Amino acid sequence: MTEDENRVIIQGTSGMFGASLTGKRDKDEDYIHCTAIKDVQIAILCDGMGGTKNGELASKEASRAFIRGIKMIRKKYSDRWVSKKYRHSRYKKLIDICHNKVASITGKSGESGTTLTALVTTYDKKIPVSLDLIHIGDSRCYKVKGNNAELLTSDHSVTGDMLRAKYIEIHEIAETPGNNSLTRNIGDENKSSADIMTLEIDSNYFYLICCDGVWDPLHKEEGFWTPNVDYNSQNYVDMIVNEAIIRGSTDNCSALVVNLLS
Repeated sequence: MTEDENRVIIQGTSGMFGASLTGKRDKDEDYIHCTAIKDVQIAILCDGMGGTKNGELASKEASRAFIRGIKMIRKKYSDRWVSKKYRHSRYKKLIDICHNKVASITGKSGESGTTLTALVTTYDKKIPVSLDLIHIGDSRCYKVKGNNAELLTSDHSVTGDMLRAKYIEIHEIAETPGNNSLTRNIGDENKSSADIMTLEIDSNYFYLICCDGVWDPLHKEEGFWTPNVDYNSQNYVDMIVNEAIIRGSTDNCSALVVNLLS
């Protein structure tokens, strides 16, 4: 499925489903892209920052730069890809490239920005052998089984810092001043680093990537709301973004489901 006008691109992949709604905003500044490069699948969500110049272009360009970089690495250095240390070093370089790409939109760092959260899965004969998570900003990645959603990422925001310092609980973020003030993002003046980790592969779980317009209204004291339908379907992710709108989201609403063993 390719829906460029909706800023949702899913190419040559199975077990990946995405949806993005403009919601109550004037334009959609989120961008979702999934693609397969030989034995590697990439799922990425970028949320362009409202209030900056060209947020919708920043999210699109960062996503495409990240994917182009992995394509180049897999083509030229495929024999090194099995090394976790090598992959992590390449991801760091790619984040720098994304910073530069976003800065080039306006000609100056700090004037345009986006979050970036990506899952990169390597397969051997259709069996996943490595799963890497790259994250900067306040979009999120959850590990989900049934109605239980485990948060894997940290919010790089003022309220994220407060949460880690145990001043607030996770369900209090939405009501806390500064909840949308980022401390790290692609395009910031400091060219901030991303969190990079290799996850344990567990076929009993799937993964949900979503922007703050989705998790903000759906992650409450009782946990993250999940629909009671087949997760390996477009219906699941459609229900996620629509429920966020129903529960009062005032932001763009985008989500992506990744099932490793589809």
